[in-house]
Amino acid sequence: MLKIIFLDLDGCVVLPPKYNIIDPVAQKNLEVIIRNTEAKIVLSSSHRRDTVEETKAHLTTRLFEFNDRLVGVTIRGYTQVVKNCSMSIPRGVEIKHWVDNYICRENNQGPYTKKIIRKDYNYVILDDAEDMLYEQRNHFVWVRPTKGLTLSDAYRAIKILNG
Repeated sequence: MLKIIFLDLDGCVVLPPKYNIIDPVAQKNLEVIIRNTEAKIVLSSSHRRDTVEETKAHLTTRLFEFNDRLVGVTIRGYTQVVKNCSMSIPRGVEIKHWVDNYICRENNQGPYTKKIIRKDYNYVILDDAEDMLYEQRNHFVWVRPTKGLTLSDAYRAIKILNG
């Protein structure tokens, strides 16, 4: 089964006041999730870049230990709407876009187009913001931005991913 962690860095593994350094305790708690689920990571953070390769290069400078697990980045929805616009798009919409494009796909064979949904996947969203979609509520772990990813958060994420 494919398991995905949609990860926001700020507030989860990068904590104030050092917004350019990965917190070692939070990173260890992320390791607990990965070790117990074999999940891949899709970055849904302001630290993401346009491509996975650019994001990995950026995260290497931040001492992020899980670049080998990084398989994707969500879109920056506001830039997809209108260039140079500060219109806000909820993070949940960006995550849904990624799932729709990389987990679900269109089957254009034959006279009808139908959506094929991969059944053997699960995901968790780790974020300190709460702008997720209602349909994502059972996949969401809210992380306290002042504490970062705790062991308790990690166990909740494991429970979600392992079903």
